[in-house]
Amino acid sequence: MTNHTDFSVLLSLCADRVHTMTLVQLLCMTSLLGVIQTVKIHSYNVALLDLVDHYEERKPSVIQTLTTGDYDVMCIQEVWYGSDVAEIRKTVGSSVFVYTPPLFQETVLWNWVNVPPCHNAALTVACIFYNCASLTNKAALTNCSVGCGMMSESQACISCLTVSGKGALRCFDYRKREAMNVPGVMLLSQRKVNSVKSVFFEPNVKQILRRAFIEAEIEGVGTVICSHTASNIGQEYYEPNLLNVYSSWEEQNLADSRKLTAAARRSNKPLIMGDLNTSPGIPAFNVIADFEGAYNHFLSEGFASPYVTMVGLCTYCVQNPLRSGWNYSHVLDHIFVRDHTVLSAKRIYVENIPLQDFPRSDHYGIEVEVGN
Repeated sequence: MTNHTDFSVLLSLCADRVHTMTLVQLLCMTSLLGVIQTVKIHSYNVALLDLVDHYEERKPSVIQTLTTGDYDVMCIQEVWYGSDVAEIRKTVGSSVFVYTPPLFQETVLWNWVNVPPCHNAALTVACIFYNCASLTNKAALTNCSVGCGMMSESQACISCLTVSGKGALRCFDYRKREAMNVPGVMLLSQRKVNSVKSVFFEPNVKQILRRAFIEAEIEGVGTVICSHTASNIGQEYYEPNLLNVYSSWEEQNLADSRKLTAAARRSNKPLIMGDLNTSPGIPAFNVIADFEGAYNHFLSEGFASPYVTMVGLCTYCVQNPLRSGWNYSHVLDHIFVRDHTVLSAKRIYVENIPLQDFPRSDHYGIEVEVGN
């Protein structure tokens, strides 16, 4: 390996000489390859939930992408169901390290028998169905559901009902007996992982959408922090057990972002990535700012978003046919870097699934390649 100064000097020397003769150019290229270890980092919100259309049709293509994709480390978001986690683990095989926060599994008979997330919530769900199902406003629907006693149910049940929407019957399916990956985040690495842990932003607090981050030390990469922070889901803030903590989704998002950078302060060569639900405004590409205070916070902590500076195209885009209910394009997906040499950045997983008129997800993925 080389440090950044060594790399910059070598690159400068090569740039000064490559115009003179092809042999020198080849020698320079060989020298660079010899001292630079390239690492491909991906972040991708795969939207494996029924609230996004064509979940069942999209899932095989998503899992194939995770299996065959050209990456060293990948942070994925919105893998909520334990059965999907298990299928991904099985399909990618033993050559890929796969980590999620501990799954929430409901059990009975002294933890001997697994049961569905909402096995004991029939009365609550019946109340929600009869009194709340017709409500289209998310805040009104949530408040009505809370009135039916949803927050007295287990976190697994709350999470399952929240992300399943029209597919909520799986929350009662005794064939699946679904476990829940409550924060939906997942880390894949084809490089050796020396240590890994998960941290919930709000420990021991039941939430409609409970958030967390994964922190891992990965050989040849550094500290990787993978997360999915609070999103813009309306004007009214309605997370029931955090109403005395935050007044808006934007305030919660900024608090999440601060916790991520606080974790990174203890780290060597950190990368913070995921669907971080913060977007700068990029007028040249019709990208509209959203929760921009959090984006600026990352910059103030010495991080850069190479995808924004080198590409700048939306990742959550109006033209994506899986998008609904939102009229603006944003760059919500980031790989923030500090103390890394950035070699390239690009948008990935944009194309439609073969024989379909929609892509794998309502988000597009991003790649940043760094040299260590």
